[in-house]
Amino acid sequence: MKKRWILFFMLILVLAACGKEVEETISEADETATVYESEEPLTHNMEGVTLKLDYKIQKVSAEPGELMLEINGNIENEYSQIVYYTPDFTIQTPEQEDIEQLSSSVENEQIMVNPQMETTFNVTYLIPQNVYDENKTLNLKVPAAFKEPESESSGDALGDFANWEIPIK
Repeated sequence: MKKRWILFFMLILVLAACGKEVEETISEADETATVYESEEPLTHNMEGVTLKLDYKIQKVSAEPGELMLEINGNIENEYSQIVYYTPDFTIQTPEQEDIEQLSSSVENEQIMVNPQMETTFNVTYLIPQNVYDENKTLNLKVPAAFKEPESESSGDALGDFANWEIPIK
């Protein structure tokens, strides 16, 4: 009889420990939850070059703190020559407060796209919780593609910069 009680007690401890592991796994999975995701890609056409951007806002952790804005881009070159694109977006609140860039998949900051080809990239920004709480939208300034590497001349630009007000909630 004593062995049964001991086995019963050990079984309860094992089950309790399993329940705790499941609870920890669930809270770890919640650490990056999508808060908002764009419904349709933002599209910017520039003289034979098309830029499409999808974005989402993610919570970094279960605690209030900071959120991430992740922009996934696709640039397609239907122009007759190589084009160069720098995904250096300016993101600001409506009050002109800058949002900090965390990372970019573009190593040297410029993408070379051959004719009739396309490429993808992503850029991540950090949004403080108070900025997210106080705003429903952000301003996104998107640069134009250029005919020459490292150029900022309007004569080399294929089209204009784009300015979008993007919802974040």
